[in-house]
Amino acid sequence: MPAPRPLITMFTDAGYCPNTHRASYAVWAKTDGKTLRHSGLLRDLASDPNQAEKRALVNGVALVLANMQPEPGTHIIAQTDSLSSVAAFSGTGHRKKWQRERIKDLLTLMQAQLAAAGVTIEYRHVKGHKGTRDARSAVNTWCDGECRRWLREARRGPVQPATPIPSQPQPEGIPV
Repeated sequence: MPAPRPLITMFTDAGYCPNTHRASYAVWAKTDGKTLRHSGLLRDLASDPNQAEKRALVNGVALVLANMQPEPGTHIIAQTDSLSSVAAFSGTGHRKKWQRERIKDLLTLMQAQLAAAGVTIEYRHVKGHKGTRDARSAVNTWCDGECRRWLREARRGPVQPATPIPSQPQPEGIPV
């Protein structure tokens, strides 16, 4: 019987301020006893909350690849409360050309990173804002809280764009 392929469970979320267009992100990932928790502000302004969610997902993949260094053949289950991101990245959404063009660079970047690492990914939706009734919603609630915290900090004044949580190494090449 073949050995099961390694699995990484990853959650991402984004926060967005419509007044300032600042956006925050959070990622939580786990595999074989290793846990990654990271949050911060997106480097550039976001045009809308859907764009922020997609950029959060791309950052999550980059962080997982840099910090967990998965072996080829690893499978990532990426969970987000953004139906738009699930549809766009799994190829079932964005029927209009202008919508596809908006995320083309993000999708190309993420696909290249995954291919270079020999890692596959699937996208799943998790209902957001459901408290801690089960493990999935508890993790999403943590991500949501981190995003809100970073947006509050950004409203108070200048903030470093992606400060890692203490004891987490800062990966190089966070794309967005």
